[in-house]
Amino acid sequence: MTVDALELVVGAIIGGLAAVLAAWRLIARGRALQRHNQAFARRVEEVLAAQQQLLADTSHELRTPLTTVRGNLDLLERELPPAERAEVLAESREEVDRMARLVRDLLLLAESGSGEVPLERVPLRLDLLARDVVERLDGDRIRIDAEPVTVLGDEDRVRQLIGNLVQNALRHGTQVTLSVRRRPPDVLLSVEDDGPGVPPEALERIFDRFFRLDRGRSRARGGSGLGLAIVRHVAEEHGGKAWAENRQDGRGARFLVSLPAEPSWVS
Repeated sequence: MTVDALELVVGAIIGGLAAVLAAWRLIARGRALQRHNQAFARRVEEVLAAQQQLLADTSHELRTPLTTVRGNLDLLERELPPAERAEVLAESREEVDRMARLVRDLLLLAESGSGEVPLERVPLRLDLLARDVVERLDGDRIRIDAEPVTVLGDEDRVRQLIGNLVQNALRHGTQVTLSVRRRPPDVLLSVEDDGPGVPPEALERIFDRFFRLDRGRSRARGGSGLGLAIVRHVAEEHGGKAWAENRQDGRGARFLVSLPAEPSWVS
């Protein structure tokens, strides 16, 4: 075989290897694109399913107060005794307030999840903020034990996180304990009640939107069904997490939130 022929053969082999390599790369990219498209399609399906579930849940939550208000309007068309008329009006106001809270909480979750509302991050003394929240609520039923700690966060949202946890505990127990502890590099916020606790199978779902252990009782006590969902969302957008557990003595539940401490405080 001449040198020219050998060069042709080597060139053909190299060209063939290059073609095979290029084809392999195209196939690999195609498979990667296919996996990406499949993952994207699954994500779209999950989002659509979540939106449909949210719409169904919201419709269900609004149906009861709307039905009550409609019935009360029919009653008000009649000649009612003053005391009964006042009772009907008071019930209607309560239902309207409940719907307003529901819409407010839904808007907060929607705005926070969209990323359109910027999250302010400023140093916050979590212990002082917790004390201020307790003073504005039923302080006689709340015991607070808070160490001085600082986090970086949005004051309005962290305030709502604390308020939702305490109000949830007050609905399920007679006495509530709120504690703030150093757990470097994090800060641990804990709210305990002396109520019946949470069934073990419900602990993973307790922070889901509209999840209630006792739907009738929770609605009657004014809950929107979104309070704990907001707690988890605020915790996560601050780089923390929220979870629940039952007290070891079997006398209630404990809801916990871990938030990153302000860096200079940790160091």
